[in-house]
Amino acid sequence: MSSSSDDADRLAVERVRDEWVRAIAARDADALRQFLTDDYEVWAHGAPPIRGVDGAIAAMRGALERFDIVQSFEPIETVVCGDWAFERGVERMTVTPVGGGPSRSASQRAILIFRRGSDGRWRYARGMTNGLPPDE
Repeated sequence: MSSSSDDADRLAVERVRDEWVRAIAARDADALRQFLTDDYEVWAHGAPPIRGVDGAIAAMRGALERFDIVQSFEPIETVVCGDWAFERGVERMTVTPVGGGPSRSASQRAILIFRRGSDGRWRYARGMTNGLPPDE
């Protein structure tokens, strides 16, 4: 059974995800800075870790310079535990080269870990993705 506080926190985590997707759609890598903890780290499937805010912003800026990105996230489970929230789900992306060319779509499993800061705002602290099997 969830409390109204947990429900409010789940909604706040959902808003962070939605605002992230909007920033990506607007091609605004710098807007992502506000959604990351200082010690942010993500492990993307088959890629070296991306560490820290500057590393994440540089990686996203590079991607947004080359591609138009449409991103979505389908949450399967969200757990709030104090100042931490854990979310697992499926991330979907379609990338289209800015200079022209065919679009590519990908879906992957994702684990997202959020931490509430001293200012009360939820931010991404960690993440990990793993490609889906071909038939999912």
